[in-house]
Amino acid sequence: MGNVNTGSTQSKSSSAAVNKAVDTLAGGVSAAYTPGKSLYQNPSANTTGGWAASLAAANNPDYAGGLAGAIGSYGNRAAGNEIGVNAPGYAALRNKLQSDVTSGVNSSFNNSGLFGSDSNVRGLTEGLTSSLGGLDYQQYQDSLSRQAEAANILPTLFQGAQLPAGIQQSIGAAQDADAAAKAAGPTDYLAKLTGILSGNAASAGTTTNSQTPLWKLLLGGAATVAGAQ
Repeated sequence: MGNVNTGSTQSKSSSAAVNKAVDTLAGGVSAAYTPGKSLYQNPSANTTGGWAASLAAANNPDYAGGLAGAIGSYGNRAAGNEIGVNAPGYAALRNKLQSDVTSGVNSSFNNSGLFGSDSNVRGLTEGLTSSLGGLDYQQYQDSLSRQAEAANILPTLFQGAQLPAGIQQSIGAAQDADAAAKAAGPTDYLAKLTGILSGNAASAGTTTNSQTPLWKLLLGGAATVAGAQ
């Protein structure tokens, strides 16, 4: 057996203005709903232009090439390949000094008629030792300082080399967020309208239907007839 409706009760605001407002709002929400509509808004031209400009700067080959060259140069120095006579340009300076000392000493002994003598050889040896020894030692000390400086600079250069990738990741994250917002736009739209209706549902009131199983009604009727007899 089925159930039989035995009546209904309604609860609504006692204010006609409230009821009218709720009905108007519900009608407005219904009119605003369009299947497939989305709350998503495309990024502005300034935003997309900024993305493009930042990516272009991050991919600048001059920046990447300059840093790569600097890392190579300072890396070679930090590795100790430019210490002492191995320092770029120092060999040429040393050779010139050696040539000048040799020329000066030999010229002096040549003018005195002692060119090629033992005195000439000793004088040349002492002159070269005195001139080159001090210079080589000073160069070695300076090289150690430059090596330490290069070792300290390399981490900074490495960080600088990471900047373009960091910019790309940042812009990529913004673009991913934009794509996610675009995909969620229709759902956000439905959630917005649903939230409006849910927030005002209480003011709209409720209707409650009462139902009673048919067998109870029949049983109750039979009891009434029996009592009348």
